[in-house]
Amino acid sequence: MAEQDPKTGRFLPGNSGNGGRHKGARNKLHADFIQALLDHFHMRGPAENAAGLPRGQAAIEIVYRENPRDYLKLIASVLPKEYTIEDNRYDDVGDEELREIIDDFRRKAFEREGSQGAGEGASGAKSALN
Repeated sequence: MAEQDPKTGRFLPGNSGNGGRHKGARNKLHADFIQALLDHFHMRGPAENAAGLPRGQAAIEIVYRENPRDYLKLIASVLPKEYTIEDNRYDDVGDEELREIIDDFRRKAFEREGSQGAGEGASGAKSALN
């Protein structure tokens, strides 16, 4: 038994009491729950599930049809809070080559604008590129 202060009943320094939860117990419970949920999701549904879909997919299909708002909330709830998209296609391109790419794009855009009516778009408005 861990040593305690007889007056206060508090554990003395260096004595942690019962030691708390076993290492990994919370993760094990979480993993077991997720696995049980996954197993239930993939289980074939009852006879009224005419499509013969697994239960989870059938439930999602019902939500999708009967309450699209909840369906979208469900999708949003499983997405990460933050998602970073990195476009590094031009990381290895030097400044001079990048200038050439931009100039080529501008030239093609001006050519396309010119073929539509000398600087005016299909609506007759001036182009933002001019």
